[in-house]
This record gives sequence, structure tokens and C-alpha cells, in this order.
Amino acid sequence: MSASLRSRYRVIITRPEPQASQWQKTLADQSLASVVVPVMEIVALDDSAAREQVKQLILNFDHYQKAIFVSRNAVSYGTDWLDTYWPQLPVGITYFAVGSATARQLEHADIPVSALGREDSAMNSEALLADPALQQVAGEKIVIFRGVGGRDVLAHTLRERGAQVDYCELYHRRLPTEAESCLLSVLPAGNGQWDILSAHSGESLGNLTQLLHKHPAVAREAFACPLLVPGERVAALARKAGFDHLLVAQNAGDNAMLAALNSYIALRG
Repeated sequence: MSASLRSRYRVIITRPEPQASQWQKTLADQSLASVVVPVMEIVALDDSAAREQVKQLILNFDHYQKAIFVSRNAVSYGTDWLDTYWPQLPVGITYFAVGSATARQLEHADIPVSALGREDSAMNSEALLADPALQQVAGEKIVIFRGVGGRDVLAHTLRERGAQVDYCELYHRRLPTEAESCLLSVLPAGNGQWDILSAHSGESLGNLTQLLHKHPAVAREAFACPLLVPGERVAALARKAGFDHLLVAQNAGDNAMLAALNSYIALRG
């Protein structure tokens, strides 16, 4: 397909910065137009009690046998805390990451990673839990670096396997105040363009759906658009929310999301 035809498609990017801009550049390199409408933003902890709780966990970091980072944001915030109190990391800790992008960011911080990290895997919590090193963890202490809230499948499963699991919750995810007006300003596309919505996580999908339901006329247009999602778990949430036309990538990595997008465009011709 020619670049001019590809440019008729417009991908609406809903992920937070800086990942949104990185994904937008990837799309531009593929001659795909896009617009960023973040429906989630990442903000640091501002509560003194919560920050003190993180500090105490970091000070006791050497008590753990395993550390799991669930996202690139968890790596960014977590390594900042670790650098402050552990200029040299304690020995005897094995590090894991959910997804290859998270693993690469840990490695860039000179932290060795034991993780699936394959581009052809689901790259989610369930895939990480299949790692052989996480099967026999009875009696071990494991810390999970993540944002406040989120899925509990990692901790729940590891506790069932006999581990003691603590959360190091480092940041908040929230719906940006300007998200609603920004979304309304870009939908529907017009100008002969065909919109493809994208949601890189279940939480982004939830925020997007929340905004759409406030504006039924816009929602009708949006729910008729193809929606690009990472994997069957988020696809199931999307179907329940009312999206029928789904492009399901193998995982949330750029390569997998782009492959699903390109397959759909190629079929459209």
C-alpha cells in the first residue's frame, strides 16, 4: 500500500507520555498519521505517609530475594529510589520484568534481568508467572514495584505458591483533566480519514470508555471504529465495553501492536 493511502488512516493514541510520543514516532515512520489524546497520566506520590512507606521498604530492600518491576514507569521511579539509598545494589536479589520493554529499561539501568522478555510472548503478568524461576518460591520474600492499585494477579499467585509478597507502590495513574475536551476535539476524524483507536492497557480502555459514555453521539462514532488492543484480556474488556471491531495484538510492545495494525490495513487494501 502506498504511503498516501496509509496516511488516510489516523491512529488515536491514548497512552500516557512519554510512551505516547514514542509510539507516535513509530507510526510516523510507517507513514501512519496519528493524534495523541492521553486518557491516563503518571504522577509521583505526593503524600508524605506514602512516600515514607516507600522509603522504609527501600531501606529494607536487601531483605528480599526477588524484585519484580511491572512497567517502565515502575523502573523509572523505582530506580530513582534505589539510587538514593543503594548506590550499590545488595547482592542475592533476582530481578524480573513484565515485558521486554520493561526488561530493557532495567538493563539500561545496569540491573540484570531474569524475565521472559520475548517479543513473541504475551508479555503480561500471566506470562511472567510461567517463568521457571517463579515456580518454587515458598518462604521467599518478593517485592513488586508498581503504581498504586492495579491488577493483583502477580501477588495473589505468588502468595499461593508460598511467597511473602510486598508492594512498593511508587506513583499514581489518573485521568487527565483535559482528556475529555481533547478527545471531543479530535472525534470524529472527518477530512476523509479513517480513525483507529488504540488502548495499550485495560485501565486506559476504562478511562476512554468512561469519557465516551458522557457523550452518546461521539460514543456511537467511536464504538464503530476499529480498536487496537494488546492481547485477549484487554480485548475481552473492550467487547464488554461495547467495542465490536477489535485488532488484537499479541502484546503491548510496539512491534506487536504495529504488526496487528499493519495486518488490518493490508486487508483493507
